[in-house]
Amino acid sequence: MLTGRLAAASAVCALLFVGLGLQVTRRPARLDALAARRGTNFPLAVAFTQSGYGLALTLLGAGSIAAALALRAPAVIPLAILVAQIGSQAAVHLAKAIFARPRPAAWVYRHEPGFAYPSGHATTAVVFYGAWLVVLWNAALPLPVRAGGAALLAAWALGVGWSRVALGAHAPTDVIGGFLFGLAWLCAMLAIAVSRGAGLVTRHA
Repeated sequence: MLTGRLAAASAVCALLFVGLGLQVTRRPARLDALAARRGTNFPLAVAFTQSGYGLALTLLGAGSIAAALALRAPAVIPLAILVAQIGSQAAVHLAKAIFARPRPAAWVYRHEPGFAYPSGHATTAVVFYGAWLVVLWNAALPLPVRAGGAALLAAWALGVGWSRVALGAHAPTDVIGGFLFGLAWLCAMLAIAVSRGAGLVTRHA
């Protein structure tokens, strides 16, 4: 059953997230040596990072709700994605406090309070942009449109994660942890949606 597979995927990602967090908070990971090479304020990195902040997400969410209403389509999907996003960030805030991993020493753009693991931006990349990827992939649209849009959203999500390392805000393992956390959250939300007959994960021919 699809619900069971999604729940299992959520559990696996959650376990990997916890395991990685326990590992990197005890001793630095070799991969995090890459963070020492961070630090150019690339305009592209700034654009990716800005797309993961609350203002951009609020505008995108409000725009999607307005578009749904204008098209006389159900607004429940964009509303559900916004609720999932807000919930995931509350959970990320709690996880950061539990792991209490310090941020990298040198940033080049918009310093923020709080701890590093997991990256909230990386979680957003999966929960928000990943959710729209799922919606688009299952929309009643031609395959080239769905595939192209899904590829663009996937690339954007990866770009958001990359930007956090490029701008010195996170170590690479913070971003990986954020992706894992986001996948766990998204799979759990999709499992709930499928169990309630939302039909979000039914591929169109």
